[in-house]
Amino acid sequence: MRYRRIRRRLPGLLMLACCSPLAAQQGAIRHVHDPVIIRQADTYYIFCSGPGVPVRRSGDLLNWELIGCVFDEDVPAWAKAEIPDANHVWAPDIAFYNGRFHLYYSVSTPGSQRSCIGLATNRTLDPAGPEFAWVDHGKVLESFPDRMDYNAIDPNLVLDNEGAPWLAFGSFWTGIKLVRLDRDTATRPVAGATIHAVAARPGSLAIEGVFLIRKGEHYYLFASIEHCCRGVASNYRIIVGRSRAITGPYLDFHGRPMLDGGGTLVLAGYGEWRGPGHHGVWLDPAGDLLVHHMYDARANGVSTMQIRPLLWTADGWPVVGEPINADSLPSRTTRRITSSDLAGTWRHAVDFGADEYIQLRPDGRINAAAIPSEWAWDGELLKLHWPRAGGEDRWVDSCFVAPDGQSYVGRNQNGSVIRGIRYTPREP
Repeated sequence: MRYRRIRRRLPGLLMLACCSPLAAQQGAIRHVHDPVIIRQADTYYIFCSGPGVPVRRSGDLLNWELIGCVFDEDVPAWAKAEIPDANHVWAPDIAFYNGRFHLYYSVSTPGSQRSCIGLATNRTLDPAGPEFAWVDHGKVLESFPDRMDYNAIDPNLVLDNEGAPWLAFGSFWTGIKLVRLDRDTATRPVAGATIHAVAARPGSLAIEGVFLIRKGEHYYLFASIEHCCRGVASNYRIIVGRSRAITGPYLDFHGRPMLDGGGTLVLAGYGEWRGPGHHGVWLDPAGDLLVHHMYDARANGVSTMQIRPLLWTADGWPVVGEPINADSLPSRTTRRITSSDLAGTWRHAVDFGADEYIQLRPDGRINAAAIPSEWAWDGELLKLHWPRAGGEDRWVDSCFVAPDGQSYVGRNQNGSVIRGIRYTPREP
């Protein structure tokens, strides 16, 4: 399959995407659903749902251009024959395996369990490269109503600690599944492979968009729960659990199995950003990243791409910061935050709830609670100490501060997400 320029087919999209009110990513960031990210050399690429699988490119993670599609057709011919009512490709995943870039993709129709996962490969992602050519390998996995208890969409490739490929997938029905693939080609499950259940939401069913990574001693299973695709009414959010074995059990911060509906909150909507979810993770020595879509309430709920730093607490749980910008990229600044930089007024929230305005005073006190509270900065973490009822111990928020000094994010000892954004009064 040859790459083709997307401008021939979606000129309106380019006009809508050329300008963005966001202070972070710019350019072709609108009308993005289910993004995944990868880097080749010094260039980042994002693939997402859409006719032919649209592709975006950036050299700095900030300015994005729409450069083409993986397929010439809106839906590959084999998949259209299998699912005639499908009109575009859903939820791709991109990974580098065995000398080639592997793009897994799904084809289905809304609310249907008749679904297929396919695979296309390429030796390079650079359209100008002499070896550039997408090769479609067709069907990897499929599901049928009344024959399977899962839905074969939302694929994600992960390698175990021995380098063997596994495919995570699933949406609604009985949740997220995992199957081992043929090691040589990763084009099909191994003969007689067990399909493992790894995450579910009994009583709700609303779980999908799995992304599974291996980091340190754990495998981390990120998933999206609740509902997307409702504009500003979307209540999508991202959760995570972890396991020492790739097949689970995946447990959340409190030890609850994800198969029983457990999951530790990573990201939920707040302010004008509604329903963040269906994400991709990129692990990079320069700083781990999470990309996702959300619905921008300032733009009538249009689906919009965001990229955030993915950070890890001392006990190995992920948190995500505010969307990256030119001043908050770790590779762009050598500025060192000091205590005096952090003094001032902040919009502080727990688990993406309502903001509370707090003041970090230069003398180390927090001028917010009736009972005295304190803060401290050790050059690595911002610690906020809050009194507990009865005066025993303290709540401690341990937070990373963004390189630009304008936000912080972390968790307390109960696993709740702590978020702060510097308050800047608007001009009258």
